[in-house]
Amino acid sequence: MSNKDEKLPELSLLDHLNELRLRLIHSLIFFIIAFIVCYSFKDEIYNLITYPLTKILHENHLQPQIIYTKITENFTSTLSIVFSSALFISIPYWAIEIWLFITPALYKEEKKYFLPYIFLTPFLFLCGVIFCYFLVLPPTFNFFINYGNNGRNIPLILEAKITDYINLTTSLLNAFGICFLTPIFLILLVKFGILSRQTLKKQRKYAIVLIFIISAILTPPDVLSQILLAIPLICMYELSILLSKNSK
Repeated sequence: MSNKDEKLPELSLLDHLNELRLRLIHSLIFFIIAFIVCYSFKDEIYNLITYPLTKILHENHLQPQIIYTKITENFTSTLSIVFSSALFISIPYWAIEIWLFITPALYKEEKKYFLPYIFLTPFLFLCGVIFCYFLVLPPTFNFFINYGNNGRNIPLILEAKITDYINLTTSLLNAFGICFLTPIFLILLVKFGILSRQTLKKQRKYAIVLIFIISAILTPPDVLSQILLAIPLICMYELSILLSKNSK
C-alpha cells in the first residue's frame, strides 16, 4: 500500500492538544523522578563532574580544591549539577515521548525512516559528551593550569570557583553533544530537499572553515580544544555526505 492509499487517523485540534498535554505531563514526571534520584547521588555526581580537574591537579602536584565565595553558592551549584544530570538522563525518554506524539501523523514508510533518527539522537549526543569528558576536558584544563607558569618567578596557583567550573564544564559537554548531532541535522535537510548531497560535497572546503570558526567560538581560547572539536565535526560532516546517499 502506498502512502497515498494509507489512511491516517483523523484527530481534532482538541485531541492533539490533549495528547500533547499528556506527553508533557509524562515528560515532566520523568524529569522530577530523575531529579530526585540524581539529588540522592549528588556527591557521586559532583565527584564525577570534577574528576577531570582533580586528575589534572594531581598530575601537576597541586592540591585539588574548589572554592565558593557566596554563602548560597555551594547549594545552588549542587542544584545546578543535579538539574543538568536529570536533564541529561531525561533526553532518551523525551525522545520516546516525541516519537509517540508524532507517530499517528506519519505514514508507515515515514515511520521506518524517522524511527532510527529519533533514537540515534540521544546516542550521538551521549557520544559527544563522552568524547568531551575523556578527550577534551583533561588537556584543556592542563593547558590553562600550566599557561605561562614556566617563565614566571612566582607561579599562579589555581583556586577554581565552583560556579565557574560547572558553567565551563557543562557548556563544553553540551557543545560537543550538540555538535555530534550534525549528521542527523544535515541528512534531514537533504531529505526535505533543503540541501543536496552534491551541495554538501561541493561546499566541503567552506564547511571546514565554518567548522573551525564554530569550534573557536564554542571552546576556550586554546588551539588544542578547538582542534579536538573540529576534527570530529569534520568527520561528522563526511559521515553526513555518506549517509545522505540513500536519504532521498
